[in-house]
Amino acid sequence: MEPRPAGPERPGFPDAAVRQALLAEGAAPAAHVFKGTAHLNTVVRVPGTDAPVVVRRRLPGVCRRERSFLSEHAVLRAVEDVSGAVAAPRILALGENSPDDPFAIHTYVGPPDIGRSPDHPVHGLLPHEADGLVDQLCALTRVNYRQVDPTAGDGRFHDWLRDQLVTLVAELPKESQQLARLLGLPDAGRLRQILSRQRVGERRPALLHGDLNPWNLVRRDDRLALTIIDWELAVVGDPLYDLVRHMHLTPTRPEIRDRMFRRWERSLAPEYTRDWARDWKVYRRLEIVRSAYVDLDRIVTGAGLDAPNVRRAVDSYAVTLAVAAGALGLPARTGAGPYLARVLAAEVPRAPPPPGCSRPCRGRGR
Repeated sequence: MEPRPAGPERPGFPDAAVRQALLAEGAAPAAHVFKGTAHLNTVVRVPGTDAPVVVRRRLPGVCRRERSFLSEHAVLRAVEDVSGAVAAPRILALGENSPDDPFAIHTYVGPPDIGRSPDHPVHGLLPHEADGLVDQLCALTRVNYRQVDPTAGDGRFHDWLRDQLVTLVAELPKESQQLARLLGLPDAGRLRQILSRQRVGERRPALLHGDLNPWNLVRRDDRLALTIIDWELAVVGDPLYDLVRHMHLTPTRPEIRDRMFRRWERSLAPEYTRDWARDWKVYRRLEIVRSAYVDLDRIVTGAGLDAPNVRRAVDSYAVTLAVAAGALGLPARTGAGPYLARVLAAEVPRAPPPPGCSRPCRGRGR
């Protein structure tokens, strides 16, 4: 079917370039195709353009427990308005081959050799990369977030975040909920009671990336140091959360953590940073608890186990579970050993996929 572009075309990337990109996508070798959490990304060269581009399509039947709330396309458009202070892909075209097969074409941010995988800081950030990421997070406070979420900015972000986690737990498959209970993790109702004891102060909201794991950061050779990709989980909220979630998802040495906090606090006005030293551990505890449920569900359902960062999280699940119990103020369950062994050996019965999610439910993951 002839592709139907949507929205205004970019100067230098007309409809003819869109068609050529889609033709090249169909002929691309496997080495040029990168599977993400929810998208298939194919890197192609288009005659007449200076650099490769990425054809981005949503994977069918994706299991994703954490929800998207904003349009990635609208977020990327808004990020462009901060005049190069944030390194992110640019949207070149949107369209669809059919109503259930939309596509987007983005600028490519990987190495010039498109057959070589992008370089991600999977072992943690170098000092100059930590500086570059903090500077970009600070620049996000200058984005007009009402452009992408007109209803945002009324405060109570931590309460909203807690409610999203409780909803995630309540909607886990029955098998995942049963194993969580056997391992000593509370059900959704009890979890809400425990987490309701924790409070954070209110800070001025900003646009957040929402998922700054290492595979969403691509190394580059300039002052920004990193390009930030995959903005699907972007939200508007407390800027402290983006920084803390990054530190939870990425191996972060104490000296790098302190360096990032110091630079972040120096670079922003007090309305964005007040009381951060008191509150950052509240967000950290919330993310530890989230990982205990999400990683357990991945083991039970098999979702994303072929992804390197998911595999890394699963391999350390025993530690995650113990730390989560401590974060919730719960005693370690001494009888959980045999159940945990079964979980880590992936010998538990596979839960059926939720509606709209057909197997395999794989990807680079989170």
